[in-house]
Amino acid sequence: MLRDWKNLPLLGAPLLLDRHLADGRRAIARFHSDSEITLRSTAPCWYRKVYDRQLCTFNDKQLRLWLADAGYDPVFEANHRHRANWSWW
Repeated sequence: MLRDWKNLPLLGAPLLLDRHLADGRRAIARFHSDSEITLRSTAPCWYRKVYDRQLCTFNDKQLRLWLADAGYDPVFEANHRHRANWSWW
């Protein structure tokens, strides 16, 4: 059973939701989406995609410059899985 703490009744007990019903499926979808923002949440999916694309483009450019000129010293940016999250906050 799922507990809905957002719509807490006056008695202090959480609402219990069945995961097979529409409300339960909606609660699961909301939990796994990027719409819920907490202190522990990550950056939105669209931001992570844009950030990763910029990093990939930068590293690709560095590789191409090095292939064109063997004397060029490429500086690659290492990708870290939390890097987009750190720049978001």
